[in-house]
This record gives sequence, C-alpha cells and structure tokens, in this order.
Amino acid sequence: MQTEQLSMKHPFFYFIISLGFLIFSSCSPNQDENGDYLIGVDYNYGSSSNNATIKNIKSITTVDTDGEKLIMTYNYTGSKLTSVTTNDNSATYNLTYTGDDVTRIIYTSVDDSGEKIVNTQDLTYTSGKLSKSVGTSKVSGTVIYNTTTTYGYSSDKIKSGVTKIKDAANTADLFIIQTDYSFSGNNVSTFKYTLKTLSSGPVSVTPIVLDMAFSSYDTKKNPLGTLPTAFKLVSAQFDMGSSLAFALSANNYKTVKLTTNAESITSNYNYVYDGDAYPILGTSAYGTVAFEYVK
Repeated sequence: MQTEQLSMKHPFFYFIISLGFLIFSSCSPNQDENGDYLIGVDYNYGSSSNNATIKNIKSITTVDTDGEKLIMTYNYTGSKLTSVTTNDNSATYNLTYTGDDVTRIIYTSVDDSGEKIVNTQDLTYTSGKLSKSVGTSKVSGTVIYNTTTTYGYSSDKIKSGVTKIKDAANTADLFIIQTDYSFSGNNVSTFKYTLKTLSSGPVSVTPIVLDMAFSSYDTKKNPLGTLPTAFKLVSAQFDMGSSLAFALSANNYKTVKLTTNAESITSNYNYVYDGDAYPILGTSAYGTVAFEYVK
C-alpha cells in the first residue's frame, strides 16, 4: 500500500519528533455522557472548576525551525466532525455518519510526485466499538489495493489493529499492517506500528517497525480528545504521518522515545495552557504547534 512519508510539514509532526529520515518509501504499501466521542475517559482532572469545560479542536498550526507553516482545520456539522483539510491541500479527510457512528472515512493525500491517492474505508461496529473496516486505495481513480482491517480490544481500550492488503484483483496477499497499543491508566504508553511485506519468492523482506513510548504526561486535556474514536483508529492505522495514536490519551505526553529499524531518538515538549486546561502552544527543539478551539 502506498503510505505517506513523514515530513517536516505534517501538522502532528511536532507531537512525535523530528523525523529527518523516511519511515516508508512511496512504494510500500457513540458519544459519552459529557458529549465526548472518547468513551470511558474522564476529563475531570484536578480541582479547577474550569476543567468541566469540553472543547472541540478547530485548527492546529505547526511552524518548523525553517519557518515553514502548515495549518490543519477541523470542520463540523453541529458537534460532529465531518472533514479535515490542510492549507496546502496535501491531505483531506471526509467523514460520513449513520446516526452517531462514523461509517465511512475517505482520506485523500498527494504524494511527492503530485499524484492523488484516495483511501476509502467503510466501518462496522460490534457492541458500540469499531471492529472492522473494508476499503480500497486508488491512484488516478484506479484501484491498486484492497484492504480489510480488524480491531481488537482489552476491556474498553484498543489493543491492536491488523490490516491485510491485497492486490487490485483482491486475490493475492501483499502486505500486513499491525498496530499494537498499551495504556497506563487513560493514557497511551506505547504504540507499535509494523509493516510486513508478504513475499512468495526466495528473498525475504525485513518488516518496517516503528515503536513509540510516551511518558511524563501532564494532567491537562488532550486537544484531540473529542474527535471520534473511529477516526483516530483509522487514521493511526493508515496515515503514519498523523500519528493519531496519541489522540487516544486523556492527557498530553511531554516525552516521547521513537525507535525505528535505523535509530532511536528521544524528544521533550513544553506546553502553554488556557484557563480550561487545554494546551494552546507546544514547543520542542524542532518547532512549535499552536491549537485553536471552536468557540
């Protein structure tokens, strides 16, 4: 499956780390009572009366050390997220609902050659949780891959996602994407992303592995906490640039260690918060990220 290269321009880049190396090549493959879509997470931290306020993210603006800016905007119909756009048109998401459930997500991106890639995922639920998605990846309107993803849980928290990727004819298995999650309380402590190439020939291909370890969490609110859980899971599964695994946490990590096949890097973050315990600015050695919320 054609996956996105991690770049300095991505709006979630500074939440993860300065990835000056490629993770993938272009050829590799119900609302809660508080109105929040992250079921089971309690936002009432500390003793501040302002902590009862719940906000939806409106935009995220990143500026790298070269001054390059990228803005990601979240669009709503009522309280439901319906699309996500970028100011440079490099990526968009469109969400379709049946009742309160997200039942289709279309992720459109543009690769380095300017070619448009459209990934469509149709979602199904079991006992209120996302259990499966089936979809296609198209380039210039032509199907190049078919995908089937199953999601597993430990109690009320996501445990894993496994995507089987077949060819355009939906006959030959080509790749497997597996994501594995672990939690410490209501926060993601580790996220592992593995891409395996299924080879029938004499040459085996080493899996591409990305390990993230999150620690030193604050006690404030995650700016992406109210986004639909299904959107977070599908994005984390298919769009490595977004790294939306961290959006499944209740709070904000200050330290992340990223380990790949090639190297291991640790990065630290500092935040400025508003009066409702939401971050409005994050800084690291690699740039800044600013958050704006729906008023």
